[in-house]
Amino acid sequence: MIKEINKIAVIGSGTMGSGIALVFAQVKIEVVLVDVEQKYLDDGIERIKKFLNKSIEKGKITQQESNEVLKRVMLSTNLEEATKDVQLVIEAIIENEEAKKDLFKELDSVCSDEVIFASNTSALSISSLADATNRPSKFLGMHFFNPPQLMKLVEIIKGEKTSELVIDNIVALCARLGKTAVPSNEAPGFIVNRLLWSFLNEAYKLFENGVSDKKFIDTAIKLGLNHPMGPFELSDYIGLDVMLEIGKYLEEQLGTSYKPAKILSKLVDEGKLGKKTKEGFYIYGK
Repeated sequence: MIKEINKIAVIGSGTMGSGIALVFAQVKIEVVLVDVEQKYLDDGIERIKKFLNKSIEKGKITQQESNEVLKRVMLSTNLEEATKDVQLVIEAIIENEEAKKDLFKELDSVCSDEVIFASNTSALSISSLADATNRPSKFLGMHFFNPPQLMKLVEIIKGEKTSELVIDNIVALCARLGKTAVPSNEAPGFIVNRLLWSFLNEAYKLFENGVSDKKFIDTAIKLGLNHPMGPFELSDYIGLDVMLEIGKYLEEQLGTSYKPAKILSKLVDEGKLGKKTKEGFYIYGK
């Protein structure tokens, strides 16, 4: 039987990592947020504070409750120190298979054999990542959606050797977090991004081929399909670099019908990655 999870480490303090850390801290689970430099950790904790301050302004939590949440989030640049006494490590670094494998190899060497490893990858093979470790039975995908503190879904991805007990424990943990866990067997892109990529890529092609302007396509989807955001708005929100990596991976795994539209590659090459760089398909306030 796996012990109850009361302390975790989140590796990567970007938008997803800091959001995931907040989700756990809000339900009284201690979190160590880890990154390679203090400046990234400072940015991550500022994102957490900003969300908590907005929650206070809206009357959803008190200042005392905010303070208690923040006390549960510790910051570290030392991987070995950060992972002492944790029951779960969640990886939330860049969407690059080799970078993730290198991290998991290092984690495998410093973590107790009982620690569960989870990747927040949005598309990569869980079995392939697990093969970088000596604990494939305790390795799974735990794919949160952006922003983690608001989105209810967590895709739970079973690798070829993932233990059913581990899956059951993480599904139960998601319920504790107030999330809905949707288990899935391994497949390129899992459930959501496999479907989402085709939808978004077709929107890019419509725009690229001059069928309609991006603003009109966004409006059509919002009003015609009742989506809260159009495909170009959503892509800018997620990050065009993230979408391109997903597209390239799906093309590699599933064939040329998944090949990213040229306009997406062009924008990424120009450093226009969406809201995080103030310009993507749209331009945002400087």
